[in-house]
Order: sequence, then C-alpha cells, then structure tokens
Amino acid sequence: MERIWKKMIGALGFTLCMALAACSDYLDVSNEIAESLDLEAVFRNPAYTRQWHANLFNCISEYSCTGGNNASGFTNVWSSLCGETLISSGPSSRLMEAGYNSSNAPLHRWWVLYREIRDAFIFLKRVTPLGAVEDEQQLTEESVRRMKAEAKFLIAYSYFSLFELYGPVPLLTEEVDPESKDLNFPRATVDELVDYIDRLLEEVIQSGDLPPTLINAAIPDGNERYNLNEIVRPTRSAAIALRAKLWVYAASPLFNGGYAEALEVKNNDGEYLFPPYDPEKWKIAKKRLEEVLEDAEACGYRLYKVYQTDGSIDADRSVYEVFQAYNDEIIWATGRNYYHTGSQDGVMEENTTPRDLYKGWAHVCVTQESVDGFFMKDGLTIDDPGTGYDESGFTEVVNPCNDRKRTDKNIFTMYADREPRFYAAVTYEGKSWHIQPRFNYDWGAGFAKGEGSDNSVGDYPRNGYLLYKFKNRQIMYTGDYIKKWARPSILFRLADFYLYYAEVCNEIDPEDECVIDYLDKIRERAGLLGYRELAATGKKNIIGDRKLQRRAIQQERRVELFAEGQRFFDIRRWMICGEGEDADQRFVHGMNMNGERNRPLGTDQSFYRRTLIENRPWKRAMYLHPIPFDELQVNKKIVQNPLW
Repeated sequence: MERIWKKMIGALGFTLCMALAACSDYLDVSNEIAESLDLEAVFRNPAYTRQWHANLFNCISEYSCTGGNNASGFTNVWSSLCGETLISSGPSSRLMEAGYNSSNAPLHRWWVLYREIRDAFIFLKRVTPLGAVEDEQQLTEESVRRMKAEAKFLIAYSYFSLFELYGPVPLLTEEVDPESKDLNFPRATVDELVDYIDRLLEEVIQSGDLPPTLINAAIPDGNERYNLNEIVRPTRSAAIALRAKLWVYAASPLFNGGYAEALEVKNNDGEYLFPPYDPEKWKIAKKRLEEVLEDAEACGYRLYKVYQTDGSIDADRSVYEVFQAYNDEIIWATGRNYYHTGSQDGVMEENTTPRDLYKGWAHVCVTQESVDGFFMKDGLTIDDPGTGYDESGFTEVVNPCNDRKRTDKNIFTMYADREPRFYAAVTYEGKSWHIQPRFNYDWGAGFAKGEGSDNSVGDYPRNGYLLYKFKNRQIMYTGDYIKKWARPSILFRLADFYLYYAEVCNEIDPEDECVIDYLDKIRERAGLLGYRELAATGKKNIIGDRKLQRRAIQQERRVELFAEGQRFFDIRRWMICGEGEDADQRFVHGMNMNGERNRPLGTDQSFYRRTLIENRPWKRAMYLHPIPFDELQVNKKIVQNPLW
C-alpha cells in the first residue's frame, strides 16, 4: 500500500474555470517548492495552503474527452469501452478488442485517488485561518470552513469514483503516516464504504459551509445568473446529488446481491465483501433522490428548454443548447472541456469533424448499436411495430442542425424520421454540416470508399459515423467564423436524476405514477410522445409492468445520456452485459467502410451494410475493474475482484 502513500506536495494542478469567466487559476505548488518546504511551512503560508487545496480537485473526472492520446481513468474512455463510441487512435482504441487481464489492465484510478484522499486528510488536519486583513491571500474563518467542507466532499467523491469502478476498496478515514511500515489495509465491505461516504456527505450537507447553488435566482438570464468564478467548487446541491447517486448504485444488482460470484469474495479474515440483496436500499435511494428533487425546487434547477413562438418546445435547440453554456439544469460541472479549442487540450472539435472539412481529424465514431438505440420521431423504438422504420432505400431528410434546416438528398432510410437527439448526436453518411463549406455548398459527410473521410489513410472513422453531440454549431475552421467556444463539462445534471428517480420508483412499486411522470418529462423535452400518450393512442403500453418500464428507463438513459460517460457504469450496475442481453458487450458494428455509396443495397460492395467492427472478449469479470496487480503484490491484505 505504500505505493499509494508517496508523499506529494505538488500534483497535477487544477484550473477552476478555464475560460467560462474571468477568474483566477488555482496554481500548482511547484516541485521546487515541494522539495524545499515541509508540511508545517506550507500550512503557515496562505498562498501555499490555497494551492494545496486547489490540488485536491485533481480527483475529478473529465468526461468531455472520449479517448485518444489523452485517455486515462479520469477521461471518458468509458464511452468507447462500453460500445457507445469507437476511437480511431490512442492507447484505448483497441483495448476491448484485445482484452486485458489483472496484470495489464490500464485506466486505473487507484493510486491517484488514494493520493488525493491522503492529501485531503492532511489539509483537514493542518489548515487554519491565516494572514492579515490586507493580505489578498488571507484565509478567514469562513473560507477555512468552506475549504474543509470541500475537502470532505472530494474525499467522498474520490471514494465513490473508486467504488463505481472497483467495488469495495480499503477505507482510510484519516491521514496515514507515509513512513509507516504497516500500510496494509483490507478492503472494506460494500456496506461499510457506502455508509462512510453517506455520513461524510451528510456532514457536508448539514454543515452549512457550502453555498447552496451557483444559481442567483434574482437574475433572470445570462452568465451573470451563475457564479462561474467557482464553477468546479462543490455546492450543497452537488453533495445532495452525489449522496443520491451513491445510493442508486448501492441498491443496484451489481452491489446488491445480483453478482453471484461477488457474494463469495471474502477478506482474509473471512469477512464477506458484497452483501445479499436488501430491498430497503431502493427505499433509501428513493429518499435521497427526493431530497435532490426538493433541493432542485428550492434552488431553481429545471430541465433546460427552449420554446418556440407558439409556446411549444423546440426540441432540437433544447437538446443542443443544454451543453453549450451553463444553465439551470446543471447541478455540478467543471470548466475544463476538451471541446474548448482555445485550450491546450482542446482536441474534441477536430476529433469529431470530418476529415475533408478544414481541420477535421475524424477520430471519434458512433457505433451502430448506439445508432439503433435512438428512438423514432414518434417515440417508438426501431423494433416496435408500426414505426415505418426500414433500411430499404433512400429519401430526403431535413437536417435540423443545419443553420438553414437544409433538406439533404439521397439519405439512407435508416436515418429518416428519427428523434431530435439522434440528429443532434450523430454524423452519418450524407448529412450536411451545421454551416455548409464555401468550397462545396452541396457537401455531405462521406465515409464510403472514395469519399472525404474514407479508410484510405491510417486514421479514419472506423465504422462510418462520427460523434456530433456537444459540438458548437457556429464553429468552422475557415474565414471569419468563430474558431472556439467555451463550454462547461457537466458532471451532474437534473435529467440524470429524473431518470434515476423513475428507476428506483419502478423497483419499489411499478404502479407508482412517478415512474412514467419522470420518464415522460425527459421525453417531452426531447420532442417525443410520452408513454402515457402512447398508451392512450394504442401505440404502446408499458405502464405498470416493471420489466417493460425497466427496459424503457434503461433505453431512455442510453439515449439521453449518450456519450456522457455514464453508460459504462449503468450497464454494469444493471448487469445486462452478457450474451443476448440488452447491452451485449461481445461486439460492435458499423457501416461497411470497404463499400461504396452507390452500390446496390444488400451487396458486399455496398457501404450501407451492417458490418462487424470489433469482436470483444467480454467476460463476467469485467463487471468490476481488477484491483491493480501491483497493489496486490504490496498489500497482502487485499483480495482481488471476482473472476480475475
């Protein structure tokens, strides 16, 4: 375990707001300072103390980056690993195809998070008010209380981030001497870990030391409505939301008796790590989620909606704009977004732009499984009877993302009459851009042989689609168009918690009206008929059927939260990844990149043919990430996750 507790004063550093507003960066304590100062010296200096506190924010994951050379356990590699997207290059691009074992598994969070937990406990033990009134770095009693509450929140968040990836982990509740020779700790049980995180968050919530929210309800609109100078600093609302999410996980099959092999895992002293099924955990999750809903009402959180002049919801603008600026749906976010092309790490705009559009790199693809998961415009799935879905020919499709709502010609019928979230999320063959390029006003995305983003070069979109979600529709890398747009990177948003609430209500009582009410709130914003209306018109009736409602909620989460870094963890906590199950992880498909656009449908030479892109060696062990093999060699009290 001593690998975890390497003494650290510096760290990676974290900038609080990254261009969303004019704010001061949290700075690193440099390596030179770290070598010349001891802890007492650091915590006698207000500036160094603030820098230490800022470094604690390195525990936060960044879900706007979907892989490539920036891949780590703290980026959104999970979208690719669960089959939502594919990456053309980088260390994670072929990981699920090649497979991994406990000794070579990458993308760990272990050492970084335990280091951050240790540094947070060091901070809590040593921080005190410092400095004179005239000192601009002064640490007042009030600011120290807030920073302590934030440190506790970040400890809870770090343990949750370990929990969702590894399951139960060693629980260290105070600073541990890094020079100690006895640093072997067994894993806590699931219940011990969940209870500790819950109690820590309750302490933070009840302390009153965090601001309730970043929203200033007295200001009606615009950036001035939010305190963007402190975008990443947790609020009471963020703590309430994290606590609710914790209990949704604790109640889910993976951690609540549904993983048979895990029920046999014991510490060396014979203590079982995973509990048998406990239905009461769903009730606790429901209570915690109701606290989120009550807090949302009190603080002014609401689903982001744009209305048309007739009072109806503009679904396209609503599902697009929620990611383009800070808004009332966001409960917690960071300002470090990999789509911000003005930043050092701003690579996602290029990665998700076709190769023949100025600076396009065309690296981040959407899988066929994800394409098939989006609903039709009438709110039914592509497999429901009576939707009109077919793959038999070509038609005209209005592109709602285009600035002139262009009608695209000769579009494969697979892409016709789909829901607004589909068009806002996927670049498919023939789709026009949000602004047509001046060199070709008839331009459409081309992935087939001989077209602009085909497979004729080493880096190419592997399956004939590109990710479009999150892109700003004003950006073009030419002329006088804007070249960058700063966006928040959303960690918690209200839609996520509406769907959690529908889920837990369904597990407790499938006839609870809240199941459909909260599911339909999400569908209404997306421009789809709700399940009540579908039932009333005789098109589809799932109401009151736990199994059907469960599948509907899972598909709604798949679509609403597409590529946001959540599905990897959702399908694991639901345990639906096996052969023939709803999230079968054994393969991913796309279009035929060796085919041509104008060849007859159904032939091997046609681009429009479902094609196997990857066979993936899925195994049940992958429901949990393996405990790092190196850690097992150091800490003899740690037991490995099941089946590894």
